[in-house]
Amino acid sequence: MDGLLIIDKPKDFTSFDVVAVARKTLKVQKIGHTGTLDPNATGILVLALGKATKLIKYFTEDRKTYECIFLIGRAYDTDDTTGNLIEELDASKISESQVINALTSFIGKNQQVPPAYSAIKVQGKKMYELARKNKELPELKPRDIEIFGISDIQVSREDKTIIVKAICDVSKGTYIRSIARDLGTKLNNAGCLMELRRTKVNNFTLSDCITMEDLRNQEINPKDPFNFLGLPKITVSETIANDIQYGRFIDMKYFSDKRDTIIYNSAGEVLAIYTYDSNKKTMRMSVKWA
Repeated sequence: MDGLLIIDKPKDFTSFDVVAVARKTLKVQKIGHTGTLDPNATGILVLALGKATKLIKYFTEDRKTYECIFLIGRAYDTDDTTGNLIEELDASKISESQVINALTSFIGKNQQVPPAYSAIKVQGKKMYELARKNKELPELKPRDIEIFGISDIQVSREDKTIIVKAICDVSKGTYIRSIARDLGTKLNNAGCLMELRRTKVNNFTLSDCITMEDLRNQEINPKDPFNFLGLPKITVSETIANDIQYGRFIDMKYFSDKRDTIIYNSAGEVLAIYTYDSNKKTMRMSVKWA
């Protein structure tokens, strides 16, 4: 059970709901995920089981791809259609080319203000908890993000609104709801997110996923997390392996560079991940595995 489960999260489940089902079904107490997915969204949610929770920090930088449906002409306090309608405008005079140009203008490195209803913590409280209690919300600072690509854009009309379908390939920390909101602003109108499906997380795709039904039936096959980390790997002698068991520093001469490195013993078993210590100018343990 010390591995990764890739879940196709259904709508109306929180990420915590999925973790709770996994914990109850699999009788594994240590379970975490590598990045939340809104209740209204579906798609890939990566769970780490058992000792694999030690590795979550290595998966949080993952690049993600989403199938998105935006709505131009309405704004909600949650920046998606699950919230309270706060603005409704006529979008009928906005052309298809204006929509496409506005949306593709987000490609590249940007700064983005997260939604008010988000899991970002301010003074120990999550923003959505404060928002739901009608508390005064602190102003969130823009965050650095990158949108690597926006493709397969389709524009259609419904009454006085515009519906935009697109595939967005984005960096860690990017809120698709914020893109929807900012798209409305860029068009001098209102915007929100209608639907969202996460189709790729780093190298994981929907074909790697199991369903919630599979999970409940324990029809699972946890994946080896070390096959997906993308870190350098080295094999060490029995003497060095013994030093690792005691958490000792390892001389840089055994490593090809200063990157975090997965260390194996001669039997092919993972012992640890070591990281560079700039003060000691040598490698020290980051994660002990065996």
